[in-house]
Amino acid sequence: MSPSRQALVVHPAAPDMDEEQRAALGACIDAALACTQACISGADSCLEEPAVAELRSVIRWQQNCASVCTAAVQMLSRLGSDFGSMPDSVVRMMSEACERCEEACRPVADSYLHCRITADACQAVLESVAALMARSER
Repeated sequence: MSPSRQALVVHPAAPDMDEEQRAALGACIDAALACTQACISGADSCLEEPAVAELRSVIRWQQNCASVCTAAVQMLSRLGSDFGSMPDSVVRMMSEACERCEEACRPVADSYLHCRITADACQAVLESVAALMARSER
C-alpha cells in the first residue's frame, strides 16, 4: 500500500468514503505524484537536448502539467475540507493539463524517451481520473 493510500485510510474523514472511493482517490493521487516527477524530469531532460528550441512547447506543457498535478494532489489530500464541488474542478483541470501535455509529448516520444515516459505518466493520470470520476458518480 502506497504512503498516499495509507494516509487516506487513517485520515479521520476516511470513514465518510467507502473503500472503493478511497482506492480510486489514492490511485489518482499516486498517478499525479508520478506524473509530477516525470514532467519535472522530462522538462529538465528536454533542456539538455541539442534540439531544445524544437522542444519549447513540450517543456512548457511539462512544467504546467507538473504544477497543476502538484496543486491537485495537495487539494485532493485534504479530506476534511468542505470544498463543495471544488475537487471536481481540480480533477478536471488536472485532466486537461495531462491531456495537453500528453498531446505535446506523444509526437516526439519516438525520438525522446523522456517524452514517452512523460506521455505515459499523463495517460496514467487520465485513466486514474476516469476511475475516480466513475466512483464519484455511484
